[in-house]
Amino acid sequence: MRRCAPVAPGLVGLVVVAAIFAACEPQPPAAEPVARAYAAAWTKGDYQAMWDLLTDESKARVGEDGFIKRLPRIADEMTLTSLEATTGAAVHPAGSNGSPDPRKATAPLSVTFHTLRVGDFKRDTFLSLVMVGDKDTAAWKIDWSPEAIMPRLTTGRLVRMTRLPTSRGRILARDGTELATFTDAAVVGVVPEQIKNETGMLASLASALNLKSDDIKAKYNASWVRPDSFVPIKTLTGAAFTALRPRLSVIEGVQLQAQRVRSYPTGLASQLIGYLGEASDAEAQQLSARGFVTGDLIGKTGLEQQLDDPLGGSYGWRLAIVDPDERPVEMLAETAPVPGQDAVLALDPVLQAAAEQALGDQKGAIVAEDPWTGEVLVLASRPSYDLNLFVSGDSAAIVTLNADPKKPLLSRATFGQYPIGSSFKPVTAAAALKNGLYRAGERIDCPASWSGYGVVQLNHETGNLGPIDMRTALARSCNTFFYELGKRLNDTKSDLLPNEALSFGLGRATDIDFVLEAEGIVPSPAWKQTAFTSPQDKVWNPGDATNLAIGQGFLLATPLQMANYAAALANDGIVWKPRMVLELRTREGATTKKFDPARLGTADTTPTDLSLIRDGMRAVVSDPNGTVYFKFLGFPTAVAGKSGTAETPSGNPDAWFIGFGPYDGPKIAIATLFEEKPGLLGSQDAGAAARAVFAAKFGGTP
Repeated sequence: MRRCAPVAPGLVGLVVVAAIFAACEPQPPAAEPVARAYAAAWTKGDYQAMWDLLTDESKARVGEDGFIKRLPRIADEMTLTSLEATTGAAVHPAGSNGSPDPRKATAPLSVTFHTLRVGDFKRDTFLSLVMVGDKDTAAWKIDWSPEAIMPRLTTGRLVRMTRLPTSRGRILARDGTELATFTDAAVVGVVPEQIKNETGMLASLASALNLKSDDIKAKYNASWVRPDSFVPIKTLTGAAFTALRPRLSVIEGVQLQAQRVRSYPTGLASQLIGYLGEASDAEAQQLSARGFVTGDLIGKTGLEQQLDDPLGGSYGWRLAIVDPDERPVEMLAETAPVPGQDAVLALDPVLQAAAEQALGDQKGAIVAEDPWTGEVLVLASRPSYDLNLFVSGDSAAIVTLNADPKKPLLSRATFGQYPIGSSFKPVTAAAALKNGLYRAGERIDCPASWSGYGVVQLNHETGNLGPIDMRTALARSCNTFFYELGKRLNDTKSDLLPNEALSFGLGRATDIDFVLEAEGIVPSPAWKQTAFTSPQDKVWNPGDATNLAIGQGFLLATPLQMANYAAALANDGIVWKPRMVLELRTREGATTKKFDPARLGTADTTPTDLSLIRDGMRAVVSDPNGTVYFKFLGFPTAVAGKSGTAETPSGNPDAWFIGFGPYDGPKIAIATLFEEKPGLLGSQDAGAAARAVFAAKFGGTP
């Protein structure tokens, strides 16, 4: 572009002079278009186009790798998703003579960064521009330095994203007892860049911690680990740390860091509470929005897993400019960590301890429930295990647990599915009463054997008791009495008894929140049509009906379902959705979410009929001929129950007791199971275990 001197009109005499001085002079280009081109290229992430706008001196100073490769690295560190860069009018600085220097300019640059981890932030900086070339080839270029990215990012300084720690919430019993909390410990870790003799370090550390060298190496060689990172290897507490500290402190590349770690101080309800483990790559990806990375501790089983989101909270992030030694220069943006919330359970630790002690090391389960709210007061499975083994990372002990034939990791209370035997008989009684197939006070014969369908089926007593009423039939658990009721029901309509069982909540999940469970089975004509491939097996036979009437055949239930069923017997037929988690709280104790009582339905019965059934259940423990009379002899609180002995393929029966107390005004309903208990008196032992829980609730001798 050329600029020409104007000629004043009417000055004819000066035409020649004007012609001489009107010669066109070159006009230098404006600086703003180059600044705008740089900003536009940065907005698009076109680093090559940005590079092309730099002066040769800038390129030589920073190097192509220091620009084209560094800017994407900074973007990755920021977790940059996009940015907007805009420029303003360029200003020419004063030259040596005090006048604006036409070959230098400064353009303001405003950049808004949009990031995944710390949100949006804005920085105002500038671009230094210089004119290169002579009058005919003059062009503006950018005299670039790192401060063109943001102020204070001078040569050598770094942009660093730092994760801010969160803290996991506690799991509390209803009285505030800490079932899962934190305790002080020492974490043994490796700092990769401090390793001088890797072979020696691995040999020494593996020996001290009883780990494999390859497993240790794999942890600190993970792709996400920085060379200067502290990589946790194993957590030590108490005496174990004291004993190993002298050995560990002299291994180069190994550091010890004080840290609070998960602790399970009561040892109660291990299968329910669950444990933590290291997040896999896939798990970390799923939890990335909460700031979790591979190797972080997350819930792996039980409530630790099901409540991992509220318990685990979210990590925070801080983006800053730092010196090469990581000292902070300027904080750019920050997202505060969100601490985990506490979960408050319905569990009663006194009753839970009594239940676990009553079960001992035998295979079994006890579940107890408040019959008026559905709150689960006890959820005990035995044998159990020490959750703290998973905190310490004792791999040998964990392998032993997994290999144990008694399956201590199994939650028998919710995942064990068992035939329930005579503890089902109140359902049969309710169905017969509801459908008018048994009248209150009616007596039915109780012989040693019954063949109403042409096949001999036996009572558990060998003598003929003669005609008895329902109260006595429940107290003495007469099979032949209930075979007859089963026949009456089946002859009327084959799905009457199965539907009654379903109405009490059997054969379907209880829908308890945050606790995984099995569904159980209630056999019925419709169920058999879908459950078997053999055409013959698909047929509902009379024997299926009479087996179901005494809780045998294909019938299966979990102890949780059985406690919920016992609660419905006690409360006039309300079938609750069991509640384990009552509420979530902040660390300061403020409730953030409550889980209110909820009904699943109502049993297909009437309060009057249930009153008759409860009278028979009272006789089970109070009449001298009751099946569990002696186990409750002298107990100060009037309770009621029903025993059950169920045949199993192993030949050792599953032994049950369900019940509630007090008899007038129930406050607790219970189901007790001993799995494959040798002998024929297991249901009495189940009754004794239930008594121990009643005693913990009401007082008295266990």
